[in-house]
This record gives sequence, structure tokens and C-alpha cells, in this order.
Amino acid sequence: MKALSLQGGHVQAKSKKGRNRVLKILTAARDLIVEEGFQSFSMRKVADRCGIKVGNLSYYYASKDALIHDLVDSVLHGYEEIWNPILEDESLCAEEKLSALIKVIMDDLGTKETTRFFPELWVMATHDDTVRKGQKEIYRKIRAIIADLVVKINPKLNLKSAEVIAVFISSSIEGHIIFTGYNKACNEFATQTTGLAIWSFISLVKNMNNEMVLGSKL
Repeated sequence: MKALSLQGGHVQAKSKKGRNRVLKILTAARDLIVEEGFQSFSMRKVADRCGIKVGNLSYYYASKDALIHDLVDSVLHGYEEIWNPILEDESLCAEEKLSALIKVIMDDLGTKETTRFFPELWVMATHDDTVRKGQKEIYRKIRAIIADLVVKINPKLNLKSAEVIAVFISSSIEGHIIFTGYNKACNEFATQTTGLAIWSFISLVKNMNNEMVLGSKL
């Protein structure tokens, strides 16, 4: 999992000291979910991991919901910090950017933090509107990035086709966490499946046309 990214909206994270404390709290909260699951999440356990009292934790986060929402925001936006350098690298063509993006995402799926945190996030999203909105936004962003690269690789495809392909690619990538994630049954094949995914997705993009993607109703 990529480093947490504070979004600057936290009132107590304006100073360096406050920022460091908030980051420590968020990291402890993330690690608690990774190691014990969302069902075991509590303000007291987070405070214990930080070596502070619950009252001190409440100074930064008045409720468990507020802490979880900030954590989700920080986790999800942390990924933007690894996408942007790839997308902004002018030495890479669109095909190379998409290949690099797929690789970095799939490599991350194999980490302990990602393998355990995101399934918990999916559970949280079914019960919490704010978490669900945050989850939808980050997936929307990655699909938009993929769709843009798809059109650049294959200009014959229209935006609708690119969006459909982006959904297929992003959902296919996410599915790998069940099989090749950290300590999963097929983790030993993670490197090979990543290579196959890159080849398959790039080949798909290059060889598709609008009718093949959208059907005869286009």
C-alpha cells in the first residue's frame, strides 16, 4: 500500500507537529484495520497504538466515523501520488504509461496492507455513504485515466468504448487481489499474472473497435 497522503483539510494538521500526530493516528488506524479487521476497530485501540489517551485522540478526531472517513480519504489519495509521475513523464508514450500504471497497481495488490485493507474498505462502503463516495471517486479517477490512455493508444475508439474498456481493465485488476494478493493461494504466480495482464490489456486496446465493444446498436 502506498504512503498515506494528508489532504490538508484537518484543522489540527496545520502545523508540522499536528501533521505528524495526525499522520501517526491515521497510520495506527490503518494498521489496526489491516491486522484485526474493521469489526475490531475502536478509538481506544487506535489510541493505544499511538501511545496516547482516548481523550487526546478525541482532540484530533471527535468520533470513530470522522477518523475512518479521514483515513479512507488519505489512503485513496495516496495512490494519486504514484499515478501522476507516470502520467506526466513525457518520455513515455500512451502504451508505456498504461503498461506502467497496470504494473504499479498490480504490484501493490500483493502487499499485505492492500490485500487486507481494501476488502475491509469494500465492506465499510456497503454501510457508510461517505466511505462509499470516497471509494467511488478514486475508482472513477483511475477509470478516467485508463480511458484517456485507451483513446490515445487506439484513436479509432470513441469515449464510450474507452470507458467500457476502462471498467473491464480496472475490475479485472481488482479481482486479482482475491487470488494473487498477499498470502493468497496463487500469490506465487503474481509476477507472471501481472505480465499476462499487461500484455492482454494492451492487446485488447489495440485490437478493439467500437462495434466489438458496444455491439451493433452503436
